[in-house]
Amino acid sequence: MTARRWRWARQAVQLLVFLAFLALSVRATAQRPGRLWADLFAQIDPLLMIVASIAGRVLLTGLLLAAGVLVLTLLFGRVWCGWLCPLGSLLEWLSPFRGSVRDRRPAKSPAERWRMFKVLLLVAILVAALLGSQALTFLDPITILNRTLAVAVGPALRYAIFSAEAFLYQFDILWVPLDALHSTVVAPFFSGVQPAFAAAPLVALLLAGLVALNWWAPRFWCRYLCPLGGLLGLLSRRALLRREVAADCAACGRCGRACPVGTIDPHRGFQSDPAECIVCLDCLVDCSQGSAEFRFRLPAWRPAGSYAYDPSRRELLLTAAAATAGVALAGVEPITRREPAFLVLPPGAGTADLSALCTRCGACLRACPTQGLQPCLFEAGLQNWMTPRLVPRLGFCDYGCTACGRVCPTGAIPELSLEGKQLARIGLAAVNRNRCLPWAYGVACIVCEEACPVPDKAIRLEEVESVTAAGEVVLLQRPVVVQSLCIGCGVCEFKCPMGGEAAIRVYAPTQAGL
Repeated sequence: MTARRWRWARQAVQLLVFLAFLALSVRATAQRPGRLWADLFAQIDPLLMIVASIAGRVLLTGLLLAAGVLVLTLLFGRVWCGWLCPLGSLLEWLSPFRGSVRDRRPAKSPAERWRMFKVLLLVAILVAALLGSQALTFLDPITILNRTLAVAVGPALRYAIFSAEAFLYQFDILWVPLDALHSTVVAPFFSGVQPAFAAAPLVALLLAGLVALNWWAPRFWCRYLCPLGGLLGLLSRRALLRREVAADCAACGRCGRACPVGTIDPHRGFQSDPAECIVCLDCLVDCSQGSAEFRFRLPAWRPAGSYAYDPSRRELLLTAAAATAGVALAGVEPITRREPAFLVLPPGAGTADLSALCTRCGACLRACPTQGLQPCLFEAGLQNWMTPRLVPRLGFCDYGCTACGRVCPTGAIPELSLEGKQLARIGLAAVNRNRCLPWAYGVACIVCEEACPVPDKAIRLEEVESVTAAGEVVLLQRPVVVQSLCIGCGVCEFKCPMGGEAAIRVYAPTQAGL
């Protein structure tokens, strides 16, 4: 097959894989939380599986799938980056097109030494994992894209489409086609998309920044920052398939201008670094002499040599020391900072396990049917950055739902049976008697008791005599929480009719003495 056809094959694979990623993301809802597929891309991500296994001190089943990507890299080089990575494909498609493909590389790119940053970031992530922290895995490419779709893109698209529908429904003539479109396309697609997330702007800005960096250098993220690319690059120097340039090379430089990662070096006879080459095949298509080819290095195989931009031992040690210091400083935060009163975690998740095992991928946020799960920013300290927490005022933990545990790729949120989940205590509700309508104002209200989903009712009503403003004596029912029955699901806080802060709030178990 010719080089051009191989490149067409690569582009077709990129498109199919990206569409599969989108389809699985859309499918990972409370209505369709099939674990086998919802977390597939996270489970084949070697960096996520290795780091989660180290930080959590467990052997994850996803390691077997991730090992397939490592074997693929040892055979063919960084094909994951050039053929399979959905974020890499997106950045490639959104790169500014500068005339012909041969001229797409900007005249001035960052210094070659910047390539070492992705390896240094990889070292920092691994060292932090050894110390039990996954705070830096929010920079993994799969988590970046998954989290952005869940927290920013999906809700923003939902808002835009629903707003457009509201405007168009003003015209009677459009009702029939709009109803058909909504019932067949819009409603099924957005059935599990929640309308708002507090961290959406920050999450969207991260991806927007990575896209914007393409204007500095094509695939800037892949070249200089991607920690997964750093891991696969180290293996690629030992890959069997590598690019070679024949002696009849015309030294025209077209391959160097076509290379999206700028790894073809004219000072080395237009050879490329296997650790940087993403096997995109653009150089083969644009070669004027047909002098370049990808060939298996057998039987004369040996690892590729080093380059000037490879990090030195001193730089690696400094990075490891900085990561150690960062984790240590985060670890000595006050307990009230790391485990604040309102840090209510998903069912079955413990603070230590969640911090160590959570990959910050956002899959649970996407699957939560009530919007109750929200990503932590700075509310629970550095160790809990971007981990999920329940915010009952925005959405409660559905009594009949186990979606978050089913889509979690690492078991940070354990997969519980429905019966087990309904017994899992995630917090304890407490009535604020200074705000509660019956307690503070003598106004009848039993909303929290009616909303409580626990069969034996964790909120009971006590009858007392109350004197109204007119001097009449009436019987009034006031809510009281039964601590032994309350599981902290937050339905009562969500349904409380008080404006602003609810008159009944759910506290984390550690603060409630449970």
